[in-house]
Amino acid sequence: MDQEMKEYLDRKLVVLATKDDVEKMRQETKANFRQLKEENKGQAIEWKQEMKADMEQLIKSKGMELGPIQEAMKDELQKMRGETRSALDQFKQTMEASFQRVKEEGEVQAKRSKEEIRLSTDQLREGIQRFQDQMKKIGEEMATLEEKIGEGFSGVKDELGSMIKFSYSDLEKKLATLEARVKTLEKIVLP
Repeated sequence: MDQEMKEYLDRKLVVLATKDDVEKMRQETKANFRQLKEENKGQAIEWKQEMKADMEQLIKSKGMELGPIQEAMKDELQKMRGETRSALDQFKQTMEASFQRVKEEGEVQAKRSKEEIRLSTDQLREGIQRFQDQMKKIGEEMATLEEKIGEGFSGVKDELGSMIKFSYSDLEKKLATLEARVKTLEKIVLP
């Protein structure tokens, strides 16, 4: 796989979250919810104890009855617990919806990436097949061309051979004629 394809796949797959990542995030969120619940619970208990101590001190100093005040405090604490619980539930639902959306988007992205990769590999396969067909065609044309060149060379060789033979024999005749003339001239000039 070439570098471009690898970088392309890395960019496409970065968006995807694995099931392990989603599960880890879910567990972390649950742990955070539990911790927040414990903190709120501890804080509510502290407030209750502080209020109780203040009320007892107030009762001792003023001689008041604790019943109605205690009831009002319990009501307020119940109200606070309900609000805290509903806020936590709402946060939990929001987080679960977000995780579900991330999961769905990841699945859609995975499908889309798979399809793009499949299309890319199909196109690459087709390109390779066309290239191989062209190379085969070029090979066949080269073989035909080599045959034609071989035939042409043997034709030229035959023609050159006959021309050389013809020229050589013609040259010999001309040389013989010139030698005969020179001898005739020698006889005339040199008695």
